[in-house]
Amino acid sequence: MIKVQNVFFSYSDGDPSIKDITFSIKSGECVVICGKSGSGKSTILRTISGLAPVFYEGELKGKVEIDKQIPAELDSEERAKLFGVVFQDPRSQFFMNSVQDEICFAAENIGLSAHEIRQKLDEIVGFVGIEDLLSKDIDDLSSGQKQKVAIAASLILQPKVLILDEPTSNLDADGVKVLIKIIKKIKDRGISIIISEHRLEPFNEVVNRFLYIDRGMLREVWSKEDFERLDNESLSKLGLRPKTINKSTKNKKSNDLILDIESLSFHYKKTKLGIDDINLKLYKGEVVSLLGNNGAGKTTLCKVISGLLKENGGSIKYRGKLANRNLRNKFCYFVMQDADYQLYSDSVVSEISIGKKITEKLKKDMVDSLDAFSLNELKDRHPASLSGGEKQRVILAAAYCSDADVYILDEPTSGMDGDGLHSIIKWVKLLSEKGKIVVIITHDSLLAEATSDKFLYLEEGKQIKEGKKVLYEYN
Repeated sequence: MIKVQNVFFSYSDGDPSIKDITFSIKSGECVVICGKSGSGKSTILRTISGLAPVFYEGELKGKVEIDKQIPAELDSEERAKLFGVVFQDPRSQFFMNSVQDEICFAAENIGLSAHEIRQKLDEIVGFVGIEDLLSKDIDDLSSGQKQKVAIAASLILQPKVLILDEPTSNLDADGVKVLIKIIKKIKDRGISIIISEHRLEPFNEVVNRFLYIDRGMLREVWSKEDFERLDNESLSKLGLRPKTINKSTKNKKSNDLILDIESLSFHYKKTKLGIDDINLKLYKGEVVSLLGNNGAGKTTLCKVISGLLKENGGSIKYRGKLANRNLRNKFCYFVMQDADYQLYSDSVVSEISIGKKITEKLKKDMVDSLDAFSLNELKDRHPASLSGGEKQRVILAAAYCSDADVYILDEPTSGMDGDGLHSIIKWVKLLSEKGKIVVIITHDSLLAEATSDKFLYLEEGKQIKEGKKVLYEYN
């Protein structure tokens, strides 16, 4: 079905390229492309889908064939019938406000009749299992629900190939399990699936091969049995995420109470959703992971703590005194899940220092941050040209150079390779040693286990338990 033979691609603007890539995928097979951030995974997906060089300008050599057709030579309608594509952040590919309109969008664009569209809609909605979402607005969905809608929209024209870019990056444990079930059903239909991913283990039950890309070249091809034999040391040397990780060596608990949160509540006016009666004490140098499924209220809680939202009830005390929104905004640094919302400058190095007074301390911190997050080779690049994982590292480096007391990280390992995961673990521990509080919103049990002193579990906006152990089954 998919034949990639001796493919070279180099971008017109000089971004990293791929070199001499050769592989094939049969109908109904699932292949996962893995490798460090910036290794060329996304470029391979772009050449297969025809986006490179049609949309991403550059020079393409070699042969890419999908069902004996050359993607770069097809018009947009032909490509839409051949491919379904789901981006890492499904929001970036939505055009319509409602779920039903979004799923039908491609079918309407190519001029199918209302009767045909209704038949295809009913069939695909049942197949993916989202009948209950049809009447909802896209903006009201959780990350997992948005991804299911994106998959349904990509499948409505019955494509022969489905491309998924980092599909687990924004999903909770239950969402990953649902995704794997959907992939199994798609394979059974004879659709070829190609996935770019950093979190590899969840795909073991559906994958046919793993393709390891390093510096634009295909270095290894593993069957799932080959992958299962790889130990943590081998994976780490390749820059991939380990299967397990050493537990954190807990710091001696400080008696210096920095944040005292009592009976904290907040509800959004439109949906009435939010958080209720949250109680949490955070001490100097403490690291806490906020755990729970998508939509549990983790990000809302952190927005209130940091002053981005004003509480409806309860209180937050900072060093024993009530702290209003303005004060909280000064002592908290919020690293958002979507890095694009926090990138403003024209180079990595200027992004890290933007808005800060240049001092000797800042210069030293910048040098340290570039090293800690492996950004030295990228320091002169424009942030918009970086991969998702690289952008995330830039935001974290900028946070490192701030002087906050409380750092809030929203899914910091989303889109991160193994090297990125280890860098964040190292950085969190360093902040803790400096007496900073770190609050981590995460679905990544490897990160939580390696860094955190305690774990707070939320469910439907309520604090259901607090403990010293991660209960997630998914890494």
